Amino acid sequence: MQGMARAAERARPGRRLALFLAIYLGLTALIAWRLVTVQVVSADEYRELAQRQTQREIELPPRRGTILERGGDPLAISVPAAAVYANPRALESAELDPSFVASDLSEVLGVPMGSLMEDLTRDSGFAYLGRQLPRELGEQVKEMRLAGIGVLEEPRRTYPSATLASQVVGFAGIDGEGLSGTEAAFEEDLSGSPGMLRQERAPGGVTISSAPQEVEAAEPGKDVMLTIDGRMQHNAERLLADVVEAHDALGASAVVLDVETGEVLVMASTPGYDPSEIGAASQYERRNRAVTDVFEPGSVAKAVTVAAALEEGVTTPDRVVTVPDSVTVGNKRFRDSTAKAERDLSVTEITAESSNVGTIQLAQQLGEDTLHDYLGRFGLGRSPELGFPGESAGLLPGLDQWYSTSLPTIAIGQGVSASLLQVAGVFETIATGGEWVQPSFVHAVADANGQLSPVAEGARERAISEGTAAEVAEMLAAVVTEGTGQAAAVPGYSVAGKTGTAQKPSETERGYEEGAYIATFAGFAPVEDPQLVAAIMVDEPQDDYYGGDVAAPMFAELMEFSLSHRRVAPTEGENAAKPTMGPTDDREQGDT
Repeated sequence: MQGMARAAERARPGRRLALFLAIYLGLTALIAWRLVTVQVVSADEYRELAQRQTQREIELPPRRGTILERGGDPLAISVPAAAVYANPRALESAELDPSFVASDLSEVLGVPMGSLMEDLTRDSGFAYLGRQLPRELGEQVKEMRLAGIGVLEEPRRTYPSATLASQVVGFAGIDGEGLSGTEAAFEEDLSGSPGMLRQERAPGGVTISSAPQEVEAAEPGKDVMLTIDGRMQHNAERLLADVVEAHDALGASAVVLDVETGEVLVMASTPGYDPSEIGAASQYERRNRAVTDVFEPGSVAKAVTVAAALEEGVTTPDRVVTVPDSVTVGNKRFRDSTAKAERDLSVTEITAESSNVGTIQLAQQLGEDTLHDYLGRFGLGRSPELGFPGESAGLLPGLDQWYSTSLPTIAIGQGVSASLLQVAGVFETIATGGEWVQPSFVHAVADANGQLSPVAEGARERAISEGTAAEVAEMLAAVVTEGTGQAAAVPGYSVAGKTGTAQKPSETERGYEEGAYIATFAGFAPVEDPQLVAAIMVDEPQDDYYGGDVAAPMFAELMEFSLSHRRVAPTEGENAAKPTMGPTDDREQGDT
């Protein structure tokens, strides 16, 4: 027994050694596994963590691309500005009293001390104290050499033309993101790519000033050139302001199109706004109402009804129709706005006098399916595909939604709604010789080399034949020479167009709003070789609401300036308006 005990005593140190060896090997394996995990398996993760602890990354905003009108003048441009920021943790680590820093900066930045104290005492390594400040102010802050305070250069969006085409241009937010108009529509091109500033910092968050800084430059945005003609736009906005004041109207809009290309040369709405003072503008002032807002076009839509009747061969311009004093369809009686006894009128005279009854008679010969088809061909009830944010497709009820009175109602421009751009598109379709042309409001976008590259022209779709378009153009010329649109005559040029007056639908109940009207005129010139299309709408004129009295005179002034500016030669022949032609007191025979 004693021998066995002594043997056990001798074996005990060996077991302890083996145990210690096993523990050592286990610890070594654990450490090795941990090293492999840290240095190999999770190396990227720990490297990123180390960088986050020792480096600060500050995003550098890019210079936003310039928006230009077609002549090259800037409508929106980015200029260098300063951003002042703080590192609250650095102030805390340096045991600096933030109230002293706030006191020094408050007067310079024009920011209340209380607001600065909130930013300087937050648990963060970065906080903006001021954005898009004048560069001189940024330099002043730099010279103060305040601990934990830095200055960055950033772009500030400015609008040198102020209210000019403001609803088309839109505006961008403080972070450089386009929020409306062209600024939003071409955000991807205008925005560019941000850069990065990397700084090394101590564990407490204090920036190591002696350490090298890594700067990744921002890539500037691309310039965008609009189709808008600055001089024509300015003239249109002036005329719109005059007509709004003269008729105490809620507002007014105008569109001018290049017949050949479909480019929008003018797209104006009054009242407008200054994008630099966006906070003071109402939603009505901000909207590009020529594209986003719709209204019942009234008698201007009769041009489509007449064109469809001619194209389908159910009538001719010279065909004489017996037009009664009224026509009853379903449970509704339709009459002309000025009572007339039964009379014989040619289709041209029906158009010139804007007769409701005569137009409805033509529509009845067409039928619902055919009229609906032609309204779509002329761009009503579908988006113009301009590419502008919030553009409206208007409203053209499907045939399954038509009632017994829909055919006569829609034939004279009620029960259907359209934007002013769509109305202009109707007359451009006639002016082009029967082709609907997709409009465009951007002429060119800069390529990778900074060179402006023209955008592709829009789609073209045939709506009516060239022969029918020519006949309709001559009939619309009679509207100006002897019908309801005589006030739209332009001295020295032949003009074709159509007046329109329509009540505004009520926003609160079924039916129309009492005393609220839209006055419209749309047309083109010269008739023999159309170059420009223009459409005018005046929203709720007070003293007089007929399109022939309110919108047509402005059309004449707008078109006269635009034709001269575009150097379109005056018309030769008897169709040209004489310089002595003035406004007419005639009322539209067909508008209700």
